[in-house]
Amino acid sequence: MVLNESEFKRQIKKKEFSNVYLIYGEEKFLVKVYTKQLVTAIMGEEPPEFNFHNFDNNSELNDIAVACDVMPFMSEYNCVVVTDLNIDSLIKSDMEKLKTIIKNLSPSTKLIFTFPTLSTGGMEGRKDTRKAQFKSIVKLVNKNGVVVEYPKYDSHATSKELVRAASKRGCPLTLANAGKIVDYVGTDLTALQNEIDKLCAYADGKEITIDMINDLVHINLETKVYYISNYIIKNDLQRAYKELDILFYQKTEPIIIVANIANAYMDLYRARVAGESGIPITVVANEFNYGKRSFVLTNSARDGRYISTPAIRKSIDEIINTDLKLKSTSANGRILVEKLIAKLSLIAKEISYAKN
Repeated sequence: MVLNESEFKRQIKKKEFSNVYLIYGEEKFLVKVYTKQLVTAIMGEEPPEFNFHNFDNNSELNDIAVACDVMPFMSEYNCVVVTDLNIDSLIKSDMEKLKTIIKNLSPSTKLIFTFPTLSTGGMEGRKDTRKAQFKSIVKLVNKNGVVVEYPKYDSHATSKELVRAASKRGCPLTLANAGKIVDYVGTDLTALQNEIDKLCAYADGKEITIDMINDLVHINLETKVYYISNYIIKNDLQRAYKELDILFYQKTEPIIIVANIANAYMDLYRARVAGESGIPITVVANEFNYGKRSFVLTNSARDGRYISTPAIRKSIDEIINTDLKLKSTSANGRILVEKLIAKLSLIAKEISYAKN
């Protein structure tokens, strides 16, 4: 059967275990968390050595089969965890062997396939007929046990997860402030979990405030450059250069800064062209594989009102020119980036909507 997150959580709590599990999805942090919760519910905090078996992608299927046939010793269950098995790469005979293992499990054996790091379902960017292999195992596990997928969270769902995580640690967090953390860090739950741990330790049971967030949360490079680009198009050069100073103080390479500025302006351009063509942002996000970063396009569509389409095009040309200079000359990188920001600000002001 296929279970969603809340259904799976209830099953673990009630200890109503199935014989075989397949846990996967884009939210790798949740895959890891719920796999651990499942194993703990089955085997306890300290699984006995004789009844707990861990395998990875380098393990032999014969060894996995032998482990699955072990009878539990002084325990109710025998637990076998297979991590990041690359099902798409298995040859035909190994696929049949894997299916046989799943079909012939002892009632006392609990077999868990978990994918906390490996992307499942074939290779990106090309037609891969072996996607059918992973799907066939999903179908087989669905028939014989439980399949749980953790799809990507959007920014709102991620914010709600942060509120829940903070509350669990005794620290109130408003949804608006959780959204600010997501804006700063992105939607990677592992990185966000680290920030919540840090904030809760500092708050010490008190509410997590916006001042705490501004003082303590690590803002990723993409977000910092997004703010710089936003300050440029709003003609706030003082704040743009202040953020740039911080990046240079942190020894960020000029070519990396320019690359991220280029990405920010491409986001603006894609959002603008989509709006002018009547194409939904979600379609553009899927076409360009934004994934969990689709909120970036939404923000770009909102902030793009400060700059015209011709200005965006001319700005991209200027960014390309600066990138070429950084790669082909010995000119001072910091000076080139500072000049670029000044030029982008002038372009945003000179090519106004009145001239569009």
